[in-house]
Amino acid sequence: MTSVQLSMFIELTKNLSFSKTAELFYTTQPTVSRQIGMLEEEWGVKLFERNRRTVKVTKAGLLLADICAENKKALEKGLKQAKRYKK
Repeated sequence: MTSVQLSMFIELTKNLSFSKTAELFYTTQPTVSRQIGMLEEEWGVKLFERNRRTVKVTKAGLLLADICAENKKALEKGLKQAKRYKK
């Protein structure tokens, strides 16, 4: 799991569009789809129900998205503080 995968996952839960998420990350829709698939495989949880026209977040996906968003904010805050302690 990478920070980019987590960011893509969080964003996808908000906009429910692989194409819009790809635009935001300056990449392609298949790349976003592949990254989400890798997260689902790594975590062993289905995050989205998808077909050709719709994307829906699963209950597990909603739970994990909230946890990931909270932890991402905490990490960003911690990194900001840690940068004050330069060598």
